Amino acid sequence: MKTIYKKLPSNKRDCIVTIGAFDGVHLGHQFILNKVKQEAQRAGLSSLVITFDISPKHFRFKDKIRKGLKGKCYFPGYITDLRQKEILMENLGIDYLWFLKTSKSLLYLSADNFISYICRYFKISKMIVGQDFRFGYARRADKKILKKLSDKYNFELFVLGKVSKNKTVISSSLIRKCISKGELKEASRLLGRNFSLSGKIVKGRGQGIKLGFPTANVRIFNHVMPPGGVYSGYAIIGKKRYLSAINIGRNPTLTSAKKTTFEVHIINFKKNILDKEIEVVFLDKVRREKRFSSITKLKSAIQKDINLITAKYSVPAPNSLQPLVS
Repeated sequence: MKTIYKKLPSNKRDCIVTIGAFDGVHLGHQFILNKVKQEAQRAGLSSLVITFDISPKHFRFKDKIRKGLKGKCYFPGYITDLRQKEILMENLGIDYLWFLKTSKSLLYLSADNFISYICRYFKISKMIVGQDFRFGYARRADKKILKKLSDKYNFELFVLGKVSKNKTVISSSLIRKCISKGELKEASRLLGRNFSLSGKIVKGRGQGIKLGFPTANVRIFNHVMPPGGVYSGYAIIGKKRYLSAINIGRNPTLTSAKKTTFEVHIINFKKNILDKEIEVVFLDKVRREKRFSSITKLKSAIQKDINLITAKYSVPAPNSLQPLVS
């Protein structure tokens, strides 16, 4: 797969295309993406996915913050980062992934000018979108307007219906809701794989070492997070996977800090991994966050958490961006 970002192609390639934020690349998205791939293969053309380096919703949120309108806007957080999205698209067999550079000038384009901009770099034979697809300035254009533009720019338009699982319509907003409520098994079922977060390991306060359970402190930006508590999961560092206990919260037994931390205790692991990139794969919730009456009781609870995790998950998980585990 070829990823396109700042350097745009000079030769127009004939493609079957879809456009969207595709946050999560969940089962509903995969239905569209597989259709794009299949139609491209059938026609002997390339498959092209057009998405954004910053989601339009996040971009508008940041713009409002800059204007001092913090109380009047909200961004729920990403499910996948750009690297995860790239890997997932490649695993699905997409030929070209184009990250549009999100900007005011891009978001202020009319529907017509937006399609014209895309057609400047690729020849579109067919466009495949979901039935709720909207685009152009303030997302005012819908599939009816897109149909008129498909006639103008001479490409076929195919609109797919919504995808459901157990009578539940799959959407990124529903998955975010599941994650934020700690319903990780349901989120994973809708994603078609384990939910995971990627970040950089940074220096922490060293409290885990003092307790006898060293943790990797992970810096996460702009992602939807599960609620405070202890979770079972896997840490992926490079190409290796390690069973882990994940803690999200404010460490109420040890500190009165208001800032939420994201820490991973990698079981039976002693290497120095400061500044390394890590992917943390969530399996299930072990318990809620709790303030213990003593350090001794906290240490006992942590050991119990680890024992529960190692007893339940003794076999290493496949890469989190592959189909769902357990």
